[in-house]
Amino acid sequence: MAMRRAATIGLILAAGIALAGCTGEATGSPTGSPAGSPSPSASTPLPTSTGEAAAADEALLPMPVEEIKDWAETAVPGADSEGAGPILSGWLSENTSPHHKTFLKSQEAGAYQAQLACRGDGTITLTAGELDDELSAEPIVCDNETIAFDVTTTATGMQIVMDLEGAPTIYALSLQRMG
Repeated sequence: MAMRRAATIGLILAAGIALAGCTGEATGSPTGSPAGSPSPSASTPLPTSTGEAAAADEALLPMPVEEIKDWAETAVPGADSEGAGPILSGWLSENTSPHHKTFLKSQEAGAYQAQLACRGDGTITLTAGELDDELSAEPIVCDNETIAFDVTTTATGMQIVMDLEGAPTIYALSLQRMG
């Protein structure tokens, strides 16, 4: 069952990446194209986690993994909004993926209105900023809510880092260019 769900997650993420035309990474060097998409490592177990641990974490999510993408499209502004990019969505858990980093390598410099929605019993801390700099922006803490905040970059590219504390939690993140 866990393997079938992991395969389904991989297919959903592969479709999302193909539609967005870009990639994200959990760690490592910047990759991708104009905008971000869910990172496979954000929604699938790390090689060191067992299938049992991943299945146990998945069972604690507030909804089935297959429904996260549909929920994300209603939780935050979608790509059909003017100036919006694709929605990043997935789930984090302590046993499989407590840390997620996305590089939006070709994101235009400028001011963005971001919205982060999270559901579950964990707390997600998000920081965003310049692609090649240390993240100095004030962290955004999401605890079973939806939060709007501003992100400004002065150079092409953006990085987004999410860290989880506590129980498995789902997330959706959108960026909409202001002005």
